[in-house]
Parts: sequence; C-alpha cells; structure tokens
Amino acid sequence: MAEKLKLICDKCKVEMQEIEANFSYLDRTFRHKVNRCPQCGQICLDEELVTGRMSEVESKMEDK
Repeated sequence: MAEKLKLICDKCKVEMQEIEANFSYLDRTFRHKVNRCPQCGQICLDEELVTGRMSEVESKMEDK
C-alpha cells in the first residue's frame, strides 16, 4: 500500500489537513474536503479533483 504524501503549507510550515471547504460557481455553493492549512486556510487542490470531480460538477451546473 502506498503511503500518502504529506503536504506542508509554504507560508505556515505546518502539515495540511483534509478540511471541508466551500466552493462557489454560477451562484451555487458546494462543500468538499480538500488539503487545507489549519492555520491560514490556504488550499491545495490536486489534479484529480480539478480535472475530475470539479469539472464534472461544472459541466452539470452549466447544463442546467
């Protein structure tokens, strides 16, 4: 089993944690757990989320 890579916030130098964040698009809001700094709130979006799930939600919302 592969070990998950630990992400460190460049600003705060602390380990990022999976924390829910609010996203808004076309006057709609949704929540998703993302890697986020527990101190400053900076978010790191991985490529899989951006090109996969978020792209899927974007397409569905634009079709409505």
